[in-house]
Amino acid sequence: MAEILLQGSGINKSFGARGARRQVLFDVDVDVRAGECLAVIGGSGSGKTTLTRILLGLETADSGVVEYRGHNIAEGRQGLRMLREESGLVFQDPFSSLDPRWRVGSSVAEPLKLRRKKLPSAAVKQRVAEVLGLVGLDSATLGSRYPIDLSGGQAQRVAIARAIVAKPKVVLADEALSAIDVAVRVQILDAFAAIRRADPDMALIMVSHDLGVVRHIADRILVLHEGRVEESGPTARLLAHSQSAYTRRLIEAASL
Repeated sequence: MAEILLQGSGINKSFGARGARRQVLFDVDVDVRAGECLAVIGGSGSGKTTLTRILLGLETADSGVVEYRGHNIAEGRQGLRMLREESGLVFQDPFSSLDPRWRVGSSVAEPLKLRRKKLPSAAVKQRVAEVLGLVGLDSATLGSRYPIDLSGGQAQRVAIARAIVAKPKVVLADEALSAIDVAVRVQILDAFAAIRRADPDMALIMVSHDLGVVRHIADRILVLHEGRVEESGPTARLLAHSQSAYTRRLIEAASL
């Protein structure tokens, strides 16, 4: 089996002031393997985003352990530093993640310029053109534009290109297609498919409530319900033979 890149064990998380705290994750176990797409699904308030933010080191768990490539990210600096250098993020609203004052080419290039090992300018330009091409955008046409000049689908593909430009080992896409028109979702799915073909060892974590999207891209599904793992397994098997009444309700609702 492929190497486990990212693993959470016994993750618990609560929010709120003392006396009014609400627990949102309960002893969650999850692992993400090299080269796979793991979809994290569940209803609103199920804990999907909180769990994935903890896995990527953007939130801290109250208890439990997160390991990246065998390193506990809460102990010492190596694990968390490696995780931050080797991960990419794509969020629901692309315009909030792109600086409106920067041209597309500069935004996509920024992660390369922040690396400790700097690339020559020509190599940066070549890599930017490469990743924009991977997501179906022409660097010569769009590289000099500002985010305001882009459609929502174009902006999200720019955000995806920015997330993968430094060749991360793991990418988190948190509801990355939910604000995109249905007609454009196919383009975004094609972009993710092209990225995975170009880098077959990259892991993709996709948070989504859209089972149509999940069916087309995910290798494995983790179902969360009120902060607990309801069930998990390979996509085809879980969608066809779910053992959970809650998961079956999600599937039935998606097919209405």
